[in-house]
Amino acid sequence: MQNSIERLEYATSAHPMGPYEWKGVILDESESGCWTVHHSIVEYKGQWYLFYHDRDLSPEFDKNRSIRADKLFFNEDGTIQKVIPTLRGVGIVDARSKVQIDRYSAVSPEGTTVSFLDETNRFAGWKISLKGGNSWVQFNEVDFGQGCRSVNIRSRSAAGGPVEIRLDQPDGPVLARVEIGKGSDWKVVQSGLDRVPEGVHHLVVRLPENNEVELDWVSFE
Repeated sequence: MQNSIERLEYATSAHPMGPYEWKGVILDESESGCWTVHHSIVEYKGQWYLFYHDRDLSPEFDKNRSIRADKLFFNEDGTIQKVIPTLRGVGIVDARSKVQIDRYSAVSPEGTTVSFLDETNRFAGWKISLKGGNSWVQFNEVDFGQGCRSVNIRSRSAAGGPVEIRLDQPDGPVLARVEIGKGSDWKVVQSGLDRVPEGVHHLVVRLPENNEVELDWVSFE
């Protein structure tokens, strides 16, 4: 393995002392511009993981780094597939916890922005803003257990409007359509679910209309 300043590359060899053959790029430079990743690779229960650095908590000073982790996958010839960096990390999250939707697995090509909840206290975490019809955010591997019947969303919206809670993908089954009230204060809005989800699913929050909503977390009961 080679730790590149701009990207994470790797090479292989039949002998620990080489010679080595360059194989490709595992991880491109992050959008934040963190100049080094200081990576490690670990196998756990049959799944390989890449641990690396970013500067989410200190965007103006990249010497203070925070950890990221993503799953590694392989091609049929044994070469490593390039990792698409996410904020999500790894592991299954309980649907009854406060699912930090801003730590996403995927987002729509346009209409999403992540920022600090409080610029004066960055350890308070982040929020995600959805703007415009069909903008969405996806959080993978949420465990609904034996079923949930309602959803709570901590959110705010200057103009108000609906959000849709969907399963597995942006055009997946609708769990709920939740009306976010107009106002500048953060509020927890509760809504019943149209269906009872069970087991592990991806969670998607989507704007069906041309409005703007800020989201902190989502939780189910």
